[in-house]
Amino acid sequence: MNWKINFMGAYLSWVMDSYDLGAVVITSTILGKLFYPTLGLLGAVLPIVFTVIFRPIGSLIFGLFADWKGRKSILTITVLGYSLAIGLTAFLPTYYQIGVLATVLLSILRVFQGIFIGGDVSSSFTLAMESVFTRRGLFSGITQSGTLVGFVIVDLLFTYFAKNPTFLVAEGWRIVFLIGILPAILAIIIRYKVTESEIYLKSEKKSVAQGLRPLFQTILVMIGFWLMIYSGPQFVPVFLGNVLKLPSSVYGFLALIMNLVGIPAMILSGFLSDYVGRKSMAIIGSILSIIAGVLLYLYSATSNLTFLITAFGFLINLPSAITPAYLAERFKTYSRATGVGFSYNGAFFIAGFAQIYISLLGKIMPVSYSALTILTIGALLAIIGLVIGPETLKVNELKIN
Repeated sequence: MNWKINFMGAYLSWVMDSYDLGAVVITSTILGKLFYPTLGLLGAVLPIVFTVIFRPIGSLIFGLFADWKGRKSILTITVLGYSLAIGLTAFLPTYYQIGVLATVLLSILRVFQGIFIGGDVSSSFTLAMESVFTRRGLFSGITQSGTLVGFVIVDLLFTYFAKNPTFLVAEGWRIVFLIGILPAILAIIIRYKVTESEIYLKSEKKSVAQGLRPLFQTILVMIGFWLMIYSGPQFVPVFLGNVLKLPSSVYGFLALIMNLVGIPAMILSGFLSDYVGRKSMAIIGSILSIIAGVLLYLYSATSNLTFLITAFGFLINLPSAITPAYLAERFKTYSRATGVGFSYNGAFFIAGFAQIYISLLGKIMPVSYSALTILTIGALLAIIGLVIGPETLKVNELKIN
């Protein structure tokens, strides 16, 4: 087994996953105006919501198949599915061209994208962590940082096109989605060389349901993580563009900084988790994330915004860096793909609506306060989930069983 190929195949999944989601997030203000023009702030967040709330369905369907039939075959199916969805998005007519049908078509593509990306999580996370036997925390941080690499690529493209705002709204956003096909093609090529993990091949095959006992606890942790992320980094472009009214060239650059500093933060967090433990590292990171949220959302109007964005981007990404290793270490091999995938994505049934929660709370308080409230609730839920669960650094299920 070539663990490097397996790891790279999984890593590219996260680059692709985040590229697609990043494309929706960074263009959310534009997509809202072109496809949901009557809904205001809600229209800007709906494409994001449609993407994330259907991910649990994909993770359950493809996770079960990955546990029954193997991780490798599922990876090829999912990459083809999400590649098609992101590519077709680039060619959609807008609301002003075909009316509400444009709204429906974009929503459908976002649903399919969520299903295939959700399914991809089940196999890619699992295969990567099953293929790594030492420094799993470090490789977990590197894997998870792939999400930010995708965001950085999107932010660079968006910042470049934003130099010409008229072109960005007319054609630039389409090019951002079209380019998303390229990393997917690379992922397809690499996945032909992927092999099943030795742990999966040698482990006893039992009913998937028998190994899903940790699910409640792991979903609680992930609900917390994703409420932090979707009221934090995934909401920041909406906050900067729709609330602070910054021009696209400015908030695109700030988003780039935020995601760029998050890459070393995740790698550092994963590295430290090999010493202090996954649980401890994530709890410390969650506390620091609350502090980061206070700084950004309460002082953005009066302090140096570049500094606040930089600090926020570093601190908010510390807790979730342990996710691949922690989830894989919680589940037995015969149920790992389902457990990992549904933990990671099942949390979106609640956390996927984070930006709608912010929008609704924004009717009774300033949006900055509503975003901070959801972020803080997420951090507290993550801490509670981590406290009631075990420390998986020394004793875990990632073994032949």
